[in-house]
Amino acid sequence: MKKTLLLMAAILFTAAAFAQTTATAPTAPATTTTVTPLTPAEKAQMQTLRKDVRAYDNDKAAAKKATAAGDLAAAKADLTAAQTEKQDIKAERTDLKAEGVVHPVIKADKEVKHNDEKAIRTEEKDIKAEKADIKADAASGDAAAETTAKTTLATDKKELKKDIKEARRDGIRHPLRRA
Repeated sequence: MKKTLLLMAAILFTAAAFAQTTATAPTAPATTTTVTPLTPAEKAQMQTLRKDVRAYDNDKAAAKKATAAGDLAAAKADLTAAQTEKQDIKAERTDLKAEGVVHPVIKADKEVKHNDEKAIRTEEKDIKAEKADIKADAASGDAAAETTAKTTLATDKKELKKDIKEARRDGIRHPLRRA
């Protein structure tokens, strides 16, 4: 008896909830927007915005590293530098929005991440080529070329680690998987 009463009450509330909703009136057809290419001035502003976004990320990372090391004075200096970068970003954002660029900061973030992924991909290709060179030099017996290839491989690996660090700093969680 109790279950049936609860079931009927639930059905009643459900029916009341559905009865409250009204059918939406048809709206005007959605307008399609065409993407206009950026002018050279806008491209230059977007480039400076990307540089400011990268500098902001670097300043925040340096402040975090200094805080972890216990150097509060350096952390405070890095945070003030990051705040000035943030003000520059906001000023450039308003300028670009006035010129008609939609979501300039989001676009700049995506472009920074894309450039990071591109750098990682090229480093991976360089490492793969250097490994092939090492195998070819070992097969031919050219020891001098093999040692130079090994040193360039080591420098390429260091550059890859640096690029991965920058990519993580810029917000890419797993840069090797995405590249």
